[in-house]
Amino acid sequence: MYSTDPSGGGACNYGSTSVMDYAAMSVDVQPGDGNGQWQRGRVCGQCLEVAALTSQGSKSVVVRVMDACPDANCGIDLGGAAPAAIMLDGFGRYDGAWRFVTCDGHPEVSDGPPRLWVKDGSNPWWAMVQVRNPPWPVASIGWERVGASATGELTYAPDTAENYFQVPQDLLQSDASYVLTVRYADGSSATVQLTSAQLCAESTGYDLQ
Repeated sequence: MYSTDPSGGGACNYGSTSVMDYAAMSVDVQPGDGNGQWQRGRVCGQCLEVAALTSQGSKSVVVRVMDACPDANCGIDLGGAAPAAIMLDGFGRYDGAWRFVTCDGHPEVSDGPPRLWVKDGSNPWWAMVQVRNPPWPVASIGWERVGASATGELTYAPDTAENYFQVPQDLLQSDASYVLTVRYADGSSATVQLTSAQLCAESTGYDLQ
């Protein structure tokens, strides 16, 4: 357990949230690999069913990965309301297990619908986007220009900000509209249509359909 407060967005860069069931994922599984389960932030948004072995038997809770744990032995660190839900013998380190699950059907891991969020500081020359409250981690984000055959992919940009995708500058300055397709790790997808001006409107969110 590392916090009993709502998630502040953590290393996934989600910003201030009201999410009360969340977790930090291991960065280093092998000493010094700097990657591990964290996958340079690609695991952000993934939900886990975490079970702890207690004196009253196995207890489980569903949490969303919103942070990183740079400790080769941390396993899954829990935050918010999750620790008290399963740590029946007091806060501390427990044996147990975890598995990937969908976030759908677990409102406690979200503070709204899935949304495409434009990073603060974005402008017509530079912009980045992420997906908040996804049902699964984001595998890729594609774009298609409305009324034209032009298509492409946004680049995942962990060296600038983990859990963000870079918007090409020519999209921001084209005065056109685009359909963005978010593809999730389970193979499902969602879309949103935005203008070039909306793609660089900092600190703005758009619901995915």
